[in-house]
Amino acid sequence: MYRVLIVDDELPSLRFVQNIIEKYAPGFQVAGTCTSGEAALSYLNTHHVELLITDISMHGISGIDLAKRARALLPSLHILIISGYGEFEYAQGAIQAGVDDYILKPVSPSKMTAVLQTIREKVDGERLDQAAALLPALACGQPCPEAEVNRVYGRSQYRFALIRWGNLDMTLPRTLTATSLVLPPHERFQVLRGRDEDERVIICPDDSPETFLTDLSVYTAQPGRLSAWTAVYAGSAQSIEQLHLFIERALQMLYRRTVIGKHQILHLTGSDTKDERMKLPAADLKQLAYFVTVGKTHMIKDYFISLAISWERQQVPQRQAWHMSRQLIHQVAAIHSPVNNRLEEILQEFNELIRCAASYSDLMSGTYSLLFDGGNVRDKKMSTKELYDYAITFINENYAQPLSMQSVCDEIGISQTYLSRLFRKYSSITFNAYLTRCRMEAAKELLRGKPDLLLRDVAACVGYEDSSYFTKVFHQYTGQTPSQFTDVTNAKKQG
Repeated sequence: MYRVLIVDDELPSLRFVQNIIEKYAPGFQVAGTCTSGEAALSYLNTHHVELLITDISMHGISGIDLAKRARALLPSLHILIISGYGEFEYAQGAIQAGVDDYILKPVSPSKMTAVLQTIREKVDGERLDQAAALLPALACGQPCPEAEVNRVYGRSQYRFALIRWGNLDMTLPRTLTATSLVLPPHERFQVLRGRDEDERVIICPDDSPETFLTDLSVYTAQPGRLSAWTAVYAGSAQSIEQLHLFIERALQMLYRRTVIGKHQILHLTGSDTKDERMKLPAADLKQLAYFVTVGKTHMIKDYFISLAISWERQQVPQRQAWHMSRQLIHQVAAIHSPVNNRLEEILQEFNELIRCAASYSDLMSGTYSLLFDGGNVRDKKMSTKELYDYAITFINENYAQPLSMQSVCDEIGISQTYLSRLFRKYSSITFNAYLTRCRMEAAKELLRGKPDLLLRDVAACVGYEDSSYFTKVFHQYTGQTPSQFTDVTNAKKQG
């Protein structure tokens, strides 16, 4: 909400402006009213508002003097002057006072709402700049000017959430040391980048728990993201200074509670105690060693499958599965020289594998392949780089079709997990992000070359059946709607 202070020594005029704001200016809230400049200055000394609306001719302190003194008191304050006087000197005085606009009486709702919309856009831009400067530092526990934090956030309360799409990356640091604001801004809350592109921190102005959780669920399920995710949220609203502490505790919960292939929303509480590291039974490891020594391949596979089934049934956290799988890998390396000779390489590959596994069955199948199939599950006639290049070529040639990760895997003859590993190894983006980029760049070329083409036809040409969904993805990718992109392109051509 944008808080407004209205100042006028004529009550009918004051009430009229107040009614316009309350009825026709959504997003603006009348925080206070005063009938003199002196009372207004006293109010501004103890309350924070974004906008001051004042009459120009009042007993005591005039509107112009009030504007100058309010500007000195609150440099970021926006000011709108209303007056029945149209003489040049009043307008000149308003300009010198640094006001945002100057409206003559009688004030019409349409004029007032138009001016407020312009001011709102200014405030939004300023808030974005302030958030970009302060939120990353607050999130990482870095020093922030207390006066600046109080000026921007005051005593407002916020709801926090941490989202992780897909599985944990076990190689990432356990703390957030650097971040930045995600743009374009979300309409409901502000978003910070996490430790990588699969992680986000949500900062939402205090709202009902039900509304917040609904918004959080919608955001986590956004198209183009991995279907499995884990979100941790604070149960109550907190001051902005608590953001760093929330992130620390939420990351700890992520490591304790994330389950491969499962999406879940977790309530952060103080009762979530640290769990003990799970280990494979010594008898199981001894039996596995025997199977490896005598070459009983089918028994080894059966054991791996039984582990996957057990972990799926028990919903074992990924962190625990990671420790037990590494225990298993070291056990095999101790008695199987081909594994021991490339143990470090296998452990690195395993970190990639667990990051993109779709299920525990997928994880254990890939682990078996790392240990006993030479480190991959591909066609032995093609290198990993050749497989990746084949996938890229296929996507580039078929992005206009209803393409999916599975259809690309079917064409190449590999699993989704393995394709994800190829993208991790040879690209800085995921499969879905690459497919979206291909389609969006093709859409931009179509809009440049054929600006009169219907939107539904543009969408269809780049693989989207729903033109409204295409518009949403295009806006997320470019920061503009297709029509805005076309207008800018045409303006550049004419210029």
